[in-house]
Amino acid sequence: MFVRTLIAIACAAGIAGCTSYSGPTHNTDVVTLANGAQAYRVQCLGLLESAKSCMAEVKRICGDKPAMRVSSVDRINSNLKSDDDPREITFQCGAPVVEQPVQPAPAVVAPVVAPVAAPAPAPVRQAPARKVTLQGDANFAVGSATLMPAATARLDDFIAANQGVDIDHLTIAGYTDSTGSARLNNRLSAARARAVQGYLANGGLRASKWDVQGYGSASPVSPNTTAAGRAKNRRVEIQVDGK
Repeated sequence: MFVRTLIAIACAAGIAGCTSYSGPTHNTDVVTLANGAQAYRVQCLGLLESAKSCMAEVKRICGDKPAMRVSSVDRINSNLKSDDDPREITFQCGAPVVEQPVQPAPAVVAPVVAPVAAPAPAPVRQAPARKVTLQGDANFAVGSATLMPAATARLDDFIAANQGVDIDHLTIAGYTDSTGSARLNNRLSAARARAVQGYLANGGLRASKWDVQGYGSASPVSPNTTAAGRAKNRRVEIQVDGK
């Protein structure tokens, strides 16, 4: 009676439900544990029964699978001490399921994107100069082909405006006023035109063809009857044709 009481206590504490079937040396129940899992309970409580009978039934039920003991009830002697002779074993078949710890998902680190520098604006290229005229007495010494600072400054601007430009045809025409002989005027106008050509070429101006001529007092742009008119006629015209 005492043993039966212990069995009832064990069933109430850990087992939610039971289904029974019996053999000649044991009683076997299919039980549902409190956590909802299915288990088996073998009882060997008769006088001719033993713990070996229970273990034999455990091995028969589990077969090749290992038996995992959930609980057991030992026989109690007259001194109320355990005989280490379990006559009731609750067990499950198969290795216990070990819950793996849930690993936290790795933190997603956004890549550091370096700011993209805005492209530097393309330099604004100056349009090539197509024509420049050296006119008046400030460009050459009197009666000479020597270039004065005013002329070289104008020519430097012309070179800079056409830097890197491949010019197909460059015309340089020199003119004088009507004072003096035609021979002198032709020679002086040609010398001034060549002086301009040399300065441009030394400054890096490129041209496939150079047309350099002196025309003397021909093609005046102003009357030669006044000093102002004659000063305008003393000139060198530089003209770009093509690129």
